[in-house]
Amino acid sequence: MLLGGGATLLSACGDDAAETGGTTQPSGGGGGGTPDFGELAVQFSWIKNIEFAGTYVADAQGYFRDAGFSSVNMIAGPGDAIAPLVAGDVLWSYGGSETVANAVLENDAPLRIIGANFQENPFCILYLADDPIPTPQDMVGKTIGVQAANEQIWQALLRINGLEEGDGPDQVRKVPVDFEPTPLTNGEVQGFFSFITNEPNILRAQGLEVGTLNLQDIGITLYQQLYVVTEDRLANERDKLVAAMRAESKGWQQALADHELAIQLTLETYGADLDLDPEAQEPELAAQQELIESDATGENGLFYMSEADIANNVAVLADLGLEITADLYTNEILDEVYAAGFDFSGEFVDG
Repeated sequence: MLLGGGATLLSACGDDAAETGGTTQPSGGGGGGTPDFGELAVQFSWIKNIEFAGTYVADAQGYFRDAGFSSVNMIAGPGDAIAPLVAGDVLWSYGGSETVANAVLENDAPLRIIGANFQENPFCILYLADDPIPTPQDMVGKTIGVQAANEQIWQALLRINGLEEGDGPDQVRKVPVDFEPTPLTNGEVQGFFSFITNEPNILRAQGLEVGTLNLQDIGITLYQQLYVVTEDRLANERDKLVAAMRAESKGWQQALADHELAIQLTLETYGADLDLDPEAQEPELAAQQELIESDATGENGLFYMSEADIANNVAVLADLGLEITADLYTNEILDEVYAAGFDFSGEFVDG
């Protein structure tokens, strides 16, 4: 089954637990027998935009509170998502496949992946429609803006397609950029490394015609927005992880079913200080939904990682020079979360 769709099931308003925009001090508490896990801290991989709408819904609707968490501290990125995880400052971090693999291999970080929010790779080369880049070979002779954080996957894109970086006519010129796509719109670059969910829809909301060369479509098929925990947490705080991930799943199910609620919480509460473009939120969330829902999630619940997809991720990472093993991934927490079924829509809070 598909979790969510276009229909709005609930009214678009949160309860009083959302008023602090991500460091919620909830009113009330759970009923008798509710555990007391204290504060839940999570590390985002990016700013508090629509990308984390399901977490906002879980917080605002009291799902984390009802699971036993006294407060929720959502730590915005970008930045190092691994260090606070290893230090024990957060329960989970949202991480990228290549980032997690590199931390395990290079720094011997004791990490496990317990779920994948994005079932498909969201990375793309963004371009203006009047100067298209429909294939990797069309980057030859062009200038592409690439962020330092994405250098590893950029190099993999070149290597897999037999392309060379450089200033020659038969090469691809790379220039460093940040995450603001202005270099593309002002003509400094002809391509811009980005998520298909974010910058393309920001520019479309500004009235620009753009296209994307999606890495997922050219063989770089990787999970992203992974739920990453430490081995110690997995071994010794299983009840906390199950409770948090159940609330997280419920929040995402409701966000995907009720875009209006998710967008309102993003614009008015959690991302209120970011000056986000209201017109970009619906297409961004719709694009995310396509990445979040898959055959595996339709059969097993959100974030679930199938054996075939895990094997494919391991193979692609090996092509990137990151030789990890399949046991880095585990569905054991999700198996407990969904032991009695994975459709939580009957538990959604209306209000």
